[in-house]
Amino acid sequence: MSATPPFSDAEFRERRDRVRAALSERGLDAILITSPENIYYLVGLDHMGYFAYQMLVLPAKGEPVLITRAMEHAVVRDQVPGIHHVGYPDGSAADRAPAGGPPPAKGAETLEPWPAPGRAAVDEAPPSVRCTCDVVSELGLAEGVLGMEKSGSFFPAALAEGIQAGLPGAVFHEASGLVDGFRIRQSPAELACTREAARVSDAMMLTAIASAGLGVHKRDVMGATYNEMCRRGGTYPGFVPLVRATTTLDHEHGTWQDYVLGDGDLLFLEMAGCVRRYHAPMGRLVFLGDAPDEAVRANDICREAAHAAADTIRPEVQAGDVYAAWQGVLDRHGVDYRRHHCGYSVGIGYPPSWSGSGVPVGLRAGSEMRLEAGMVFHLMSWLLRSPLGDAFLSDTVVVTEDGCEFLTTVPADLTVRR
Repeated sequence: MSATPPFSDAEFRERRDRVRAALSERGLDAILITSPENIYYLVGLDHMGYFAYQMLVLPAKGEPVLITRAMEHAVVRDQVPGIHHVGYPDGSAADRAPAGGPPPAKGAETLEPWPAPGRAAVDEAPPSVRCTCDVVSELGLAEGVLGMEKSGSFFPAALAEGIQAGLPGAVFHEASGLVDGFRIRQSPAELACTREAARVSDAMMLTAIASAGLGVHKRDVMGATYNEMCRRGGTYPGFVPLVRATTTLDHEHGTWQDYVLGDGDLLFLEMAGCVRRYHAPMGRLVFLGDAPDEAVRANDICREAAHAAADTIRPEVQAGDVYAAWQGVLDRHGVDYRRHHCGYSVGIGYPPSWSGSGVPVGLRAGSEMRLEAGMVFHLMSWLLRSPLGDAFLSDTVVVTEDGCEFLTTVPADLTVRR
């Protein structure tokens, strides 16, 4: 977690101003933000307390208000001192302000517990909801037109419905994706974080490959990878490294199990270094013992397809064209294989995702999304369980003013460990 704000106050203000302009264009008086990635992007709050309800209220005119559990006052004080903070109680004595500290958050003196399901009166809302409704009302927005991130992973429907019921005079519109649309293109300061994350990723991947071998337990590969991640200055990633072998190769988001690598095994490695919450994923496939005869050709085609996609990437190109370039290589080689995408946007991420909450923005067939300089993608090329055999290569790339740059740099040659 960051002890100090990762970016300048000016950059945070510029980000909020861009979002405010978008609110005005849509006729919204404010947006209610619950995504930890978007809250971090707009004010710099970086902690793991997002597992409980938190919200940033950003008016189209006026300053933002951050709502969290009252017990988070110290991290908010230290990380985002310029942002007005309101804490709500959740029944813990820890919610009371320490002696000599700031006054208790509004309502904290009651220390009311969260109502038990099915036992609360219909009109009795939890403290988090009541606090949010109070904040919106005090901002003069109780009868405003409000955008709400309804599809966030950390915004239970019960709380969303409670806020809407508690503000009957307001009009609510779905606003998920509004802030994400600004996050997809990284500033120079953000790209500096991503570049550092890529260096961590390279070190993690090289260590994972070097630690693999016949008779090696998968947990030892994972342990070496985590050790290198921390030693190189990385922090906990949004998604744990994926370390899979032959028996679990098809488990798209599975990772290490109680398993010892043996002759003929495949070791699937996919991981991301994380610096200041910015991620740089990459992936490689390792053969244990000896690689089958077709492995070299499969790896060559996989690499050719990755570079064809990368060569297509530049500003104003449609995402669907990038996918078409990748698929075209497979088609020319007569490989009957299809994927739902050949990459997706990455950047700020909190567990359980290194691409932000929800389904990531992908380089998908037919997508008309136009690329812009500063966009960062996890570019993927694989042939797992294909008629030709198995191969997997992925790297983090950034769209530059005149093309594409690979940020992760581990060699893409066929890798064998014995």
